[in-house]
Amino acid sequence: MRRWLALPLVIAVLMPGAPARADSAAPATPQRLALGAGTTSMSLSWEQPRTGPRARWFQVYEGSQVVARATTTSAALAVAFNSTHTYTVTAVDDQGHESAPTAPVSGHAWASGLNPECLSPAPLTVTATAITASAASLSWPRHPLWQDLELRVGGVSLGRTTRTSARIGGLAPATTYSVGLYRYNGCLQQTVPVAWGSLTTAAGSTERPAAPSVLTVAGRTDTTIRLSWTAPEGSAPARYAVYDGDTLVARTSSTAVTVGRLYHASWHTFTVAALNAAGDESTHTRPVPANTAPCQVNPPRPIGLTATAVSPSSVRLSWVLRTAATSYTVYDGDRPVATPAGPEAMVTGLASGSRHNFRVTATLPDTCGETPRSTAVAVTTLPGPTGRPAQPADLTLTGNAPLGVNSTAITLSWTASPGGEPATGYRIYEGATLAGTATATQLSLTVGAGTRHSYTVVAVDAAGTESVSSAPLAVQATYLPPP
Repeated sequence: MRRWLALPLVIAVLMPGAPARADSAAPATPQRLALGAGTTSMSLSWEQPRTGPRARWFQVYEGSQVVARATTTSAALAVAFNSTHTYTVTAVDDQGHESAPTAPVSGHAWASGLNPECLSPAPLTVTATAITASAASLSWPRHPLWQDLELRVGGVSLGRTTRTSARIGGLAPATTYSVGLYRYNGCLQQTVPVAWGSLTTAAGSTERPAAPSVLTVAGRTDTTIRLSWTAPEGSAPARYAVYDGDTLVARTSSTAVTVGRLYHASWHTFTVAALNAAGDESTHTRPVPANTAPCQVNPPRPIGLTATAVSPSSVRLSWVLRTAATSYTVYDGDRPVATPAGPEAMVTGLASGSRHNFRVTATLPDTCGETPRSTAVAVTTLPGPTGRPAQPADLTLTGNAPLGVNSTAITLSWTASPGGEPATGYRIYEGATLAGTATATQLSLTVGAGTRHSYTVVAVDAAGTESVSSAPLAVQATYLPPP
């Protein structure tokens, strides 16, 4: 099963279980892991603390198995319809030191068939921390309909947010404030609260510095975002505090700052507050969303390439990529010989006893191009007969019918090409995995409902040698929609 696109629809639920313990020299554990479940997809997002060793990449676990790697703070996985999954995430540095896992999150791939606004999810709680006489940090779990929430403090709107945290300033000392998240409910045709809480500020001075204004994004790279703002009128404040959500990312006496140690294609929401000499915070600027550049300047290349000769005509390849990819290209020398969807391939139709030098590149999402090629691996096919069957053609999906809620019957058909050794059968591969065999030019398979696959077919002769594989065929199994 291949794991790609995702749509956030339901809130995550904490579950027990985690991968192995962390190395003491490892990066800090990722924070605030959230999961959105779609009908055939899971989307994960998390935050990485900016202290300690910098993580080079992140690993997503389902149980003890790594199911995704990412060099940003999100991952998308394709899953079967009507299936439940539980994930954790770790951070890994350049030396391979791995952090402790996050708390697990779980979700079920399903759609209710009802307008999500008409459902009644459990109300969420807003938690206040780092409370001073003038400011507080707020956080809350991700809401199923998180795209359009309005934050209100003391009945005053602070604007809309897609985040799960915020820093607020300019508060009065020794005062209790109500805190709530609201959204317009189209089913009820009114604005309703979806999360609430309260906070009481500490005792202290009533003096507050004037607030800065006009916060803007002045530039970005794949690892930095440049911010600038307008100073308040009158005397300059002692310093400014820059927050990403509720996380302090910079203090400066300037009206501009570059926030670093970020990850490509990651989303942030910045605010700025002025500080007086006592550290009291002004009202914050309006939140400004910003994202780093989607393409890495130096993307990782595939590593750990292995090549195993399994017959006189075939070699099995596998490798690891520490980021997301839409597909891969396998090169024999400088000649492309396979374009698998995942990090494995079966290269077939090779000459007996022939030597090959394989390398792999990955095609990156967001039109970010290809990675550098992997290190080359040499392999020699096994000795055997020289004849090969002709390459099959026109691999096509001719059947795609649900068998129920959990499974689907798909039928693949292809054309037998003339020439070469007579074919006695066919093998259908998914990556380097044998999905099935056939004696005719058609095969039916039972797969998980809504799952995604990429198949190739090869012809096999009486000696067991394989032809060159067909062009790959991408398939998504259908599923029965919910009532």
